[in-house]
Amino acid sequence: MNSQKIKEISKFYLSPLKEKIENKKKRLTSAYIKTIENKKVVSNTFLLEAYHGVSLTGNVYALFTQLLKEETLKNAQFYWATVNLNDPMIQKIKNEYPEYSNIHFVEYESKKYFTLLATCHYLLNDTSFMPYFIKREEQVYVNTWHGTPLKTLGLDIKACGLSDHKNIQRNFLHTDYLLMPNKFTADRLVKSHDLDGILNSKVFLTGNSRVDLTLNKKREEVIKLLNLPIDKKLVLYAPTWKKNLAETTEKDILNLLNEVKEIQKVLGNEYKVLLKTHYFIYDYFVEHNYEKEVVPNWVDTNELLTCIDRLITDYSSIFFDFLPTKKPVYFYIPDKEFYDETRGFYLSLDELPGSLCTTFEELRQALIINDSEYENINRINYLNYLETFCSYDDGQSRKRAVDIFINSNPAREKSISYLSNKKKLVFYCGGFFNNGITMSAINLSKMINYDKYDVVFMDTDKMQSEKVNNIKKVDPRVHFIYKFGAVNRSYLNTIRQNMLYRQGMDSKYINKEKLKRHLNHEFNRVTGKLPVDVAIDFGGYNKMFTALLAMADVPKKVVYLHNVMMEEYNKVIGDKFKHKWNLKVIFSLYRYFDKVISVSESANEQNQKDLARYVPEYKEKMDYVNNTIDGKLILKAAHVDDKLNKGKNIYSTWDSDGRTVFYEDNEKDTGILTLKGFIAPSKENINFVNVARLSPEKNHLSLIEAFSKLVNENNKCHLYILGNGPLKAEIKNKIIETRMQKHIHLLGHMENPAMFVNLCDCFILTSHYEGQGLVLLEAMIIGKPVIGTDVPGIHSVLDNSKGLLVSNSVEGIHQGMQKFINGELTAVNFDYQAYNQEALADFYRKVCWD
Repeated sequence: MNSQKIKEISKFYLSPLKEKIENKKKRLTSAYIKTIENKKVVSNTFLLEAYHGVSLTGNVYALFTQLLKEETLKNAQFYWATVNLNDPMIQKIKNEYPEYSNIHFVEYESKKYFTLLATCHYLLNDTSFMPYFIKREEQVYVNTWHGTPLKTLGLDIKACGLSDHKNIQRNFLHTDYLLMPNKFTADRLVKSHDLDGILNSKVFLTGNSRVDLTLNKKREEVIKLLNLPIDKKLVLYAPTWKKNLAETTEKDILNLLNEVKEIQKVLGNEYKVLLKTHYFIYDYFVEHNYEKEVVPNWVDTNELLTCIDRLITDYSSIFFDFLPTKKPVYFYIPDKEFYDETRGFYLSLDELPGSLCTTFEELRQALIINDSEYENINRINYLNYLETFCSYDDGQSRKRAVDIFINSNPAREKSISYLSNKKKLVFYCGGFFNNGITMSAINLSKMINYDKYDVVFMDTDKMQSEKVNNIKKVDPRVHFIYKFGAVNRSYLNTIRQNMLYRQGMDSKYINKEKLKRHLNHEFNRVTGKLPVDVAIDFGGYNKMFTALLAMADVPKKVVYLHNVMMEEYNKVIGDKFKHKWNLKVIFSLYRYFDKVISVSESANEQNQKDLARYVPEYKEKMDYVNNTIDGKLILKAAHVDDKLNKGKNIYSTWDSDGRTVFYEDNEKDTGILTLKGFIAPSKENINFVNVARLSPEKNHLSLIEAFSKLVNENNKCHLYILGNGPLKAEIKNKIIETRMQKHIHLLGHMENPAMFVNLCDCFILTSHYEGQGLVLLEAMIIGKPVIGTDVPGIHSVLDNSKGLLVSNSVEGIHQGMQKFINGELTAVNFDYQAYNQEALADFYRKVCWD
């Protein structure tokens, strides 16, 4: 063995070890997954986490106080996760429950924390666990959330990114119980996180457990605890903090404190104004010596509300908790319009249960109204809010909630189901790049029967503009879930995974059962309790996702072959194999799928010949399903009946050539009009068009050579090539070499090729092989005569049609174009609706098992 090989092997085994040694989080998550694999869940143990361990308050704290009263839990162990083991709330809890030795406090994200996360029977959270979290089947995950939303959530946020909601969504997919304050909150949370129809959780309306603390705590106890004045009425100012920690300045803090002083001045000596800040920003007050100016962060807000006589806030959900006290609420929202434009509200601010003030003067005028008069002014809205949002906040929410998930729901409270009875199809679609696979996935998404199927597309959370644009074209009824965050890997699992990606599943060095268990954990981390019926690797080129779906413990698994895969395996671009190393792994995984589906009959025939050794029982497992095609969209894109710019050309100062508009956009906010145009093919010429990636398998070099012979025979012939790719320079050189610069036009990638194709006379595709050749179908829908080489993929499309199949040679291509010129080839009358019906019937039968 040479020294280079020794270095390579050493790096293979030592790099994961180095990563583990140097990266603390890797060590902890490695220990976490090993605990899941090797230790059992411990009965009657509780892990309690509020606001990512920043607080020991809220709904989780309220439930904790009830759990301690349960007779059946006398021997239970309670573990609070906290970022601060010196949090004063810890001492408060110890003081209130001195006889309890079963209450423990553990540092958030410590080794002990990860052990508890892996082994505790009950997991309680009011926000979310971090991306490494995997709920085990024996665990019970209860999520209480943290309030009724006035402002929008998840995908409803106006300025949200497509995957910004991903970890909350993932957490909800793992939950066993979602305890909601009201139906409004349940609906908004589930739907804004794209879970309606696929959420496999029991959702109960229990009210906010924390409001029990407001209604049942004695005022005197809170006043004494916080050393508040007993001879004054107490006003709480609790604004939302809009900035993050990095953006916050001392000037921001001083402005806030000045507002408190101004409010105090308006109310006079009869009142004491307290400031409550968001937990996120509290540390800033402490670091800048303003700690005494603000209510301590450790204090439970709902216990504090017990002694509050007036509340001033903006869009914080704190006011929903305060409403059951039936005391005055004031809304001070100076940035109402800006916030509405950038975030948005679920409820009309004009119907809030208190005065809406957008300036400090309006707030001052509201505050000087006496309480009884103020109550009369806002009575109707206040009662409406109480009835709609607070009907379960009766002081018994804690008991109701604990009875549900601990005592088998003796009151038989009804749960709300957000899980449909439809079959669940989970796809990986290849990354949503600009390619045929993406278009096929988009087309299929628009045609699936959503009365029968819930469709979920899985992808990574990385978003480039190309991907975002394509995702936005997907049918809105499709759910998206995201694979993000680091994979939980022990050292040995890392070696197994890397060995898979290096040598394939056939490697003799892989413990296949342990690798399968590892990949199943990762699949479960992403999908939670989502009841998958069919997992579909629709992309077929990404070894990570192919392995993830191949090893998934789901009823049925399908992988798509969008091309003649052995040809793809052998494809060379720039002296390098394009797909060989990925496909080597992917081929070894085909045996773990129930179906291996090509996208045309002829491609399937070739794939069966080439890949049979990778697919046991290949004759039964390997089949084909034609891709669907969006005929209406293609005809619309061609703008046959809908002329852009009213059919008028646009002219540039660069030249005097008139350009046909193929893109038109009017920016409403700025009034800026954007037009894009191309120089249309001359009607006096004979115009051939090719739409294909500039890649070896598309065989442009033979097309150029054949076309140069055609031009020598007929000088009116022109060829337009639409597309980009790695062979662009080589194709340009070929055009120069054949002296075809005036007759062959490279137009690059065009956003709307259908419109250009419609202006040409004949469509030609000269590939060495295709999965299906969707561009031929698109040209046929537009009504163009079509020519294609007689190779797998294309053969299936043009066989038994009026399209012309030619031999895959320069002479065959040349003869095909001559036949068009001689009038021997006419337009194809393609019934795309009948085609789609047949393709969908095959999809339902062969892929969905229906």
